[in-house]
Amino acid sequence: MEDSQGIDEPNLGDNPFPGADKPDWTERLAKAISARTGMPIEHAWSIAVYVVRPKDYLRRHGTEYVLVDSAISEDDGLVVFTAQMHGFAGTAGEYNERIRTSFDSPLSATADPNYVLPRLITFFTPNGERAPVLTTADPVDMDRQALLFERMETALTEADGERGYRLRDDIAIFGQKETTLHAVFLRQIAEPQDGGTTVRAVPDLTAIKGANRSRARLDLFGLKAYDIVFGINPYRLMGIERDYKTADPTKWVPVFAKLLKEAYSNPDHPGHQRAQEAANVATVEVGVIIGAGSLEGFHARVFDPNRVDHRRPPLDYALSEKAASDLRAVLRMLNTEGLITEADRAWLSGESRDPHETPGEPIVDRRDRRDRALFAIMFPSDDVDRLRLRRTLGEPAPSQTGRRHVDARTRMISAVISDSYIHHWNPRVLDGVMNTSAIKTESFSSTETWRELLTAAEDDLEALKRFVLTRGMHWLAEHKIVEADRGSVGAQTEDPESETRRIRRTQTSIRDALLLAPARTIGLMRELARAANAQERPRQVDIDGVPVDDTEASKAWFDTAFPKTSRRKTGDDTKPTDNPQTPPPTPGQLLLEARIALGEALLKVLPQAHVTTLGLARAAAEAAEKADTTALQEEMTDQLKLYNEALAAMKKDQKTLAAALSVLQQPGADPSDFESASDEFLTRQVDE
Repeated sequence: MEDSQGIDEPNLGDNPFPGADKPDWTERLAKAISARTGMPIEHAWSIAVYVVRPKDYLRRHGTEYVLVDSAISEDDGLVVFTAQMHGFAGTAGEYNERIRTSFDSPLSATADPNYVLPRLITFFTPNGERAPVLTTADPVDMDRQALLFERMETALTEADGERGYRLRDDIAIFGQKETTLHAVFLRQIAEPQDGGTTVRAVPDLTAIKGANRSRARLDLFGLKAYDIVFGINPYRLMGIERDYKTADPTKWVPVFAKLLKEAYSNPDHPGHQRAQEAANVATVEVGVIIGAGSLEGFHARVFDPNRVDHRRPPLDYALSEKAASDLRAVLRMLNTEGLITEADRAWLSGESRDPHETPGEPIVDRRDRRDRALFAIMFPSDDVDRLRLRRTLGEPAPSQTGRRHVDARTRMISAVISDSYIHHWNPRVLDGVMNTSAIKTESFSSTETWRELLTAAEDDLEALKRFVLTRGMHWLAEHKIVEADRGSVGAQTEDPESETRRIRRTQTSIRDALLLAPARTIGLMRELARAANAQERPRQVDIDGVPVDDTEASKAWFDTAFPKTSRRKTGDDTKPTDNPQTPPPTPGQLLLEARIALGEALLKVLPQAHVTTLGLARAAAEAAEKADTTALQEEMTDQLKLYNEALAAMKKDQKTLAAALSVLQQPGADPSDFESASDEFLTRQVDE
């Protein structure tokens, strides 16, 4: 090893830096890792060279050295080698689940190729065998890789800010307590050479779990992921001017380790300050994934531990990242069980282009194929598929699922679907749009195209409702015409005439407004499809759904064209156009309005009446306590009798309502099914 011969055995005394081991022990460890995993020896070296006292992780087996069992464990089906390593081992990775949406999706028509993550694959040895090593399907241009690192650093910095403290400072003071998890990533960097291009292979221990901790550690040593890939001068890092730069860890790691040890114990060394600053992370415990039960799909499976962190996050991860991580776990499960191909998994995950794409296919048709496939996966019709999905997501039995479980699924769909659109939107855009029983009752077809469903919607309100859920809300969100309800704070801060003025409304309000104007809604959806294919802004549509030239559909226009189904008006906002002549409502519109009113009564009016009445009872009790008496006295016999009669009538009506819900699901209801005992009670009171 260049510049590493003659290095002393590590001294773990007062100096926290161990220096570098003799190369022969590092080589033995590399051979043992290679023999255990099938990993090419040069890639095994990229692990072994960072290990402190490699002989502690070896035992003799005949004439060979093998890994000790205590260093091997399993993490979510992956084989992990854990060892004490130099503090500068392992880099942050751009494929981290937490920052995926910071990069452009290969599915987006407006993606900048420089910011699309290169497609990962599992490395194959020259003998055609899979190895537990990540690599890219194609070499990556050096300038593109530099841009990807730049965006990664920015995204991780923003994510790290959510902690409320500086991780770098925390680690410098307290050290690193958690073990970070990494995988060998053989980067292929395409660089210019002699008028042509050469491909340089660089081994990197990319972070699977603990990207920000790894980045903070490296920063204490003056390093970034960029340096690991494009070359390090360990002497210059330690304040020594010497012409030496390499990206080969077998060369620079021993040199850097030796310099750190020397600098720490010598106050006059130019690198003493750096060594002092990094002393609490001189060595850290690091895990490296070196195998799996099956290496098929290893490049996707390797991120499973990170996905668990995002599904049950230790930090306040962005909702879009958590939701997308959950759905990618589902896709990984389907691929592992042989239910979808690896090509389809990568496409549906947003990692690669559509394997079924045909030349010249319209943008909307291409992305619609993916959208409906994701809906079909997350709301399957087959009972076995439903059970498999619930187990993967950790959901309770169907009878115990409710609004939060339904919204969680629609957020997963929405977060991943947005990969193929112009921008990522808040995945809450579908909150409340589906029934609370959707997990038990809803399923979606992966074959019904957007054109077929929209054509059916011309005569079928249920088809339109389905279109709004599976396409319409997302198509509107793509152009920021609708967005997730963010609360009332700031909703009216803009000028009343501003195009960006926000009117607070729920997603159900948006859905209902669209369904109350079917012709206009269908016309708007066709215009949104046209605009997406032409990569233009959509036009406004008139009441008949006809596009209006020289206009632009905006959120302000939408809130006027599709107003909230119920709203309060002030006395001074009446305009000449507020009361146009409109045709009488169709039977379908009347039915929709009746459904909405019934839902409001069952979900809001009745529960609120109980809340209000019980609140009054509590207030009476408190007042009686202050008056040192009882709220209802014995001499109020007649009044108490009436109270009990009223409660008995309401109890009877509750049973009638429960039966009515079943009646309403069948044709031919009878008026007697809806007779009210409370009505009889009130009539009797009026007569008396």
